[in-house]
Amino acid sequence: MNINLRKPQFCYEIGLRGNNEDYIYPAPATATATGTATGTGTGTATATEAGRLFLVCDGMGGHEDGEVASKTATEAISAYWAEHGDEPDTEQKVMNAIASAISAMDRLVKKAGKDKGMGTTMTLASIGADTILLAHTGDSRIYQIRPAAGIIYQSTDHSYVQTLVDAGLLTLEEARVHPMNNIITQVIQPGSLKLMQPEVAVVRDIEEGDYLFLCTDGITESISDDTLADIISRDIPDDEKMKQIKQICSENSRDNYSAYLIPLTVQK
Repeated sequence: MNINLRKPQFCYEIGLRGNNEDYIYPAPATATATGTATGTGTGTATATEAGRLFLVCDGMGGHEDGEVASKTATEAISAYWAEHGDEPDTEQKVMNAIASAISAMDRLVKKAGKDKGMGTTMTLASIGADTILLAHTGDSRIYQIRPAAGIIYQSTDHSYVQTLVDAGLLTLEEARVHPMNNIITQVIQPGSLKLMQPEVAVVRDIEEGDYLFLCTDGITESISDDTLADIISRDIPDDEKMKQIKQICSENSRDNYSAYLIPLTVQK
């Protein structure tokens, strides 16, 4: 099986905030459809071609600090991925990339002479020849959506309200509007390496026409899972799907809202 991409669509909007603490990779308007990656023959895949790594991060820590955190993490992780492009995509590779990001933040804090309180969520998708590596930390989300079937995969938020949902104390709908839904239990931040437990998944169930959708909570606070799956499943151009998502967020989101919509094609 060879996994290829159609042209990815992006959303990168400041919303009602005074500044944009989100950061995405590839940079806005630079992602293109790319060729086939090289398989390892071991059930994993090595994404050696440019354009097959995607990151969406949401920074926190107040004005400027959030921007710095998300930008630093995105640049460090993408640089690590590029430098180790011949290595199989594994959970250890994710941890090593996160360690690189934390080290970069540690250097910034040391240079500033104080802990600036910065941190960032992270979503990552690395598309190989026959598998896709997904990883995340925080409450930014990853979806795999199959038109006519709905959501095939959805990451689980690292958040306080998610722990209440897992315990059966809140429904998913109640969690979306809970007053403490902004409390995140795990982020990439200075000195946090020993605390990191990112959710990592290797996806092998991939079919022609599937989509990956990576997004910050500015989108998930505005659009329900059902509505998101419905829009992405519509028989309309991919740029129109993203346009409709952006329109809903512009009417409902109080936050920055950013995303990558990645259409997949499969040759078996």
